[in-house]
Amino acid sequence: MKEAPKQSNIKPNSNSQIYQPDPTKGKRLLTYKRFGGRLNNQLFQFITALQHAKVLKRTLVVPDEVREVDWTGMFDTAFGIWDIDSLNAAYDIDWKSGLDPNFNVPDECLMHWREAPKLLNGGPKHWEEWDTKCPDVIDIAGNTGLLFCERQHQFCGDAEAQLAAYEIYSHLKLSSKIMEYIPSKRKEFENMGYDQMAIHSRRAGEGGYDWELCIGGNRKTCRHHVDKVNEHKFCDERTMKGNCAVWMDLEYQVKSKSALKPNQKDYRFVLASDGTHDWSIDFDGQFVVANNTDWLLSLENSALEEAKKGKSVETMATSRFAKERLKGQKDLSKIHATMDALTATLLDLFSLVDSKYLLGAYYSTLSFNACYFRGVDRMYDSNMCWMLMHSETKLAVLPPENTRAHVGTDEAKNMPPALMSDVGTLSHILL
Repeated sequence: MKEAPKQSNIKPNSNSQIYQPDPTKGKRLLTYKRFGGRLNNQLFQFITALQHAKVLKRTLVVPDEVREVDWTGMFDTAFGIWDIDSLNAAYDIDWKSGLDPNFNVPDECLMHWREAPKLLNGGPKHWEEWDTKCPDVIDIAGNTGLLFCERQHQFCGDAEAQLAAYEIYSHLKLSSKIMEYIPSKRKEFENMGYDQMAIHSRRAGEGGYDWELCIGGNRKTCRHHVDKVNEHKFCDERTMKGNCAVWMDLEYQVKSKSALKPNQKDYRFVLASDGTHDWSIDFDGQFVVANNTDWLLSLENSALEEAKKGKSVETMATSRFAKERLKGQKDLSKIHATMDALTATLLDLFSLVDSKYLLGAYYSTLSFNACYFRGVDRMYDSNMCWMLMHSETKLAVLPPENTRAHVGTDEAKNMPPALMSDVGTLSHILL
């Protein structure tokens, strides 16, 4: 096991002090099953599982990436997407056992989806019961979906356990080579103001432009974390709708005075967009986007050089997905599209992390992950991060009143005409 945190950082009566399992009884492993969500859901699953392993003092066995939707690139270190050295130094992680098709979990140790969210909240006595029942391995039922607990986008457990999840983000890093393509790192964008704000533009509903899916998800997230007294201020209809089409109501979606500009033309920002709206129509020249083209080209050239030496690019692969795609290949063409989509999303994610102010999408796990990568110290430099990060309190601690913008004012009643109608908004998106 990795070295425990210093005693001075732990309360004497904390669960980590009370819970002292016998490390000699059983293999003490913990794993999960990939349920099929996209990249940011996969990252959340991984972090949730590692949080559980940390709290329960077990080693995390990372499951193989078998399907395209599973692929994060973490196993396939030869591609140079992630830098997992810090992660491996801080936590007990087994990257090998999960690749073995014979690795399995007894049925009685596969937690039911109703049990898993209660595990960390159960405390040491409950954990000891599971140790007796499953000394070798526990599967926390990750195949049933995202493991949120009491509230949407909230980690499980007490304050100590939730902070353990927050800490993981500080150790999960992209490689230095790919980080060079974050817009704020590019010399051509220096001193141009694009680092002041980042916007996550999420389409109005996933799959078929389901407008209500986006709005309903925003409401759910906001209302889960803001108290009833202030709900009308922070979860008003204009904010919830406009967040699904930020380009229609950018000024109002900025919720901190420090990030406001005199007029819309003054905003400069990094854009992370799913491409369902052409931002250049109204914001031409005001934004930049991350571009992974040169990174992909460099990787492909490296693979070709290896092929010239008589090596198959299959030797670069570790995960089952990558191995099957690259079997017998002399270049990366069979995995190019997947790698393009993966690294584009990761560059979008870390572009949101690197900005001074984040205008995120309340219901998105991409924005959710960006908040936790940014950290607690920066949670108020956002329209939403502070809502999610409240390990010590049941509900969010509101931003100081004198820092707020477009919150609890009569502006909420002045809904832009395009946001008044689902049909109007949909037609605007499809133009």
